[in-house]
Amino acid sequence: MNNFSPNTNDILFSQLEMLPSIQSSIVIPVKNEETYIVKTLNSFAQQVDILGKPLPLDQFEILILANNCSDNSVAYIKDFQTKHPDLNIYLEEITLPSAQANIGYVRRKLMECAYLRLAKNGGGIILTTDGDTIVAQDWIAQTYWEIENGAECVGGRISLADDELEGLDEYTRLHHFKDEKYHLLIAELEARIINSSFDPLPRHHQHFNGSFAITTDCYYRSGGVPVVNQLEDCAFFERLESVDAKIRHSWKVKVYTSARCIGRTEIGLSYQLNEWKNLGKQVDEYFVESCPSIINRLTIKKNLMILWEIKERPDFDFYQEVGKIALEMALNDEMYETFKNSRYFGEWYEKIIKSKQVNGQEEFPAVHIDKAIKDLMIKLKEYAQHNLPQTSIL
Repeated sequence: MNNFSPNTNDILFSQLEMLPSIQSSIVIPVKNEETYIVKTLNSFAQQVDILGKPLPLDQFEILILANNCSDNSVAYIKDFQTKHPDLNIYLEEITLPSAQANIGYVRRKLMECAYLRLAKNGGGIILTTDGDTIVAQDWIAQTYWEIENGAECVGGRISLADDELEGLDEYTRLHHFKDEKYHLLIAELEARIINSSFDPLPRHHQHFNGSFAITTDCYYRSGGVPVVNQLEDCAFFERLESVDAKIRHSWKVKVYTSARCIGRTEIGLSYQLNEWKNLGKQVDEYFVESCPSIINRLTIKKNLMILWEIKERPDFDFYQEVGKIALEMALNDEMYETFKNSRYFGEWYEKIIKSKQVNGQEEFPAVHIDKAIKDLMIKLKEYAQHNLPQTSIL
């Protein structure tokens, strides 16, 4: 499964000393971020532990790759380095050809650099955020806490900065809040149905590069960030799921990002905000996956997980067990072979979804987001038996 083999002759930051005390490497891709980058770096200057005490600065380093910048970003970063000599901030400035001048390539190169540097210290944690994002004062410490308590990867809670949120027009803000509520409700429903030991309630739905962390061991096992031009965080999440990575969606780990509608990538948060801005008053066009469809999808996944967990029993009979859970599955020798030969549940589940061997999703048409939210809230009350204090959105 693993195909992680970076070209060590082409690794940035390779000439820089690696302090033996470094436990985590924070990577930040930057392209024309002069408006935000100083605020981003300032949020690392006074990091604290979970008790509020100053976090030793020799525990972490920050790797910044400024690519194809045409503004004052690099000058601002260098000035910040001069003013904060105690922070381990390292900067590389490069001009990439058009084929490589994309966030997928840059983020992948940065994470490879971080992996190789941390490997010199026996491993550690790779963290990533963006050049327009402010991390909470305990962002590093809370990430450590989640990993020390069983997670291999941590997706932090990404919120829009309050001042920029207020600057959005009424309808963009409304669509954003509805979308957030919808996905947070799904996240809670998923927790109640899947019942993951390493990602319990309270949890959220975000595992994006504005706030993401992964152990070096898990990074190696996954094979690293896939080769894509954009949405590399989504592609990486899918790869991590395929190797059964323990991914925690933590409310303790928090960042605040910009609400700009024109961003540095073709697809991303800024793209979505712009789509909502263009949608404007046309709220009737906002359709999403329905509550019955979500429940069907999650229930099938849970049943398949149960099937996977009992596969090593001496008396295990694949066809008999599939029949017990009454799945509409294409039961054939090929299906059994993928089950038997897959190393991870996520790998097998991915094959099932891609081959459409589980039927039934077509029968659930999309619904308006207002109806989906209403139905999800009703269903969650049934699941939780009116015990809802664990969520922050109902």
